[in-house]
Formats: sequence, C-alpha cells, structure tokens
Amino acid sequence: MSPTRRQFLLASTGWLTACAGCSALSDPQQSLVIAVNNYSDVPRQGFVYIERDGTELVRQYVEVGPAGGDGWTTVETRVNLGEIPNGARLGVTASFDDGLETDGSITLDCASQSLGDIVYVQLDAELDLYLNEACYDEFPSDEARQGGINRS
Repeated sequence: MSPTRRQFLLASTGWLTACAGCSALSDPQQSLVIAVNNYSDVPRQGFVYIERDGTELVRQYVEVGPAGGDGWTTVETRVNLGEIPNGARLGVTASFDDGLETDGSITLDCASQSLGDIVYVQLDAELDLYLNEACYDEFPSDEARQGGINRS
C-alpha cells in the first residue's frame, strides 16, 4: 500500500528537521559585541563598520551619551556575523561626528573559550578614537554596567 499524502508530508518534515539540526550543529554562528565607550563630555553619534575581505558584514549606527562625572557612558550591541570561522580577520572602521575616524583589524579567536569577541571603540576626553579587542563572557559587560549602559 502506498503512503498517503499526509504520511508522505510528515515523513518529509521529519527528514528536513533532521537535516536542519545537523547543519546547525556543524556550522556555529559567530557573534560579536560592539562596545562604544564615551569618556568625553560630548554626546556622539556615528557608525561602526565590520568587513571581511572587502564585504561589509555590519553597519551599526551608534548614539552614545556624554560621560558623567569621572566615568564614561557605554553602548553595547551584539551582532550575529553568521558562519565565519574562528581565526578569521575582520576590518573595523569607526566613524563619528566631527570627523573622528579610526580603523583597524581584529581576529575572531574567542569562540572556543568564551561567548565570543568584543571590539571596543573608545572616545577619550581629548576626542581621540581607539579600537581594542577582547573576549566576552556576558552581555552586557561589567564595564558597561559600571559606566552607565544603553544597549541595543
């Protein structure tokens, strides 16, 4: 006796679910936290661009408030980079109002030991712009909680 249409569809659904589960386990998704720390007394707005081999992966708009007192203000955003292998190099460009811009590169190398990589964009009190890279274990970070956070 041949299967009914319903039996055939149910069997197909199970097969598709099994295949999707296999691919999800074999290709982990890389995440990246973009953290902008403002140590100046001026609010800032701008973009952080992440690219790989000339292909733009992320264009993140950021507004960060002024630092309060002796502290700082932080905006953290977690983005999914897709199926990028550990060890991949990414280009990072941060561009803010008043012509503030810097660029550099990072290497994704934290996925095996933590939740992922974090790139820090720091606007200091003299309005210089810096990039730093680290691994992160929680989102939002302790640093963001200490400095006053606005996360997206």
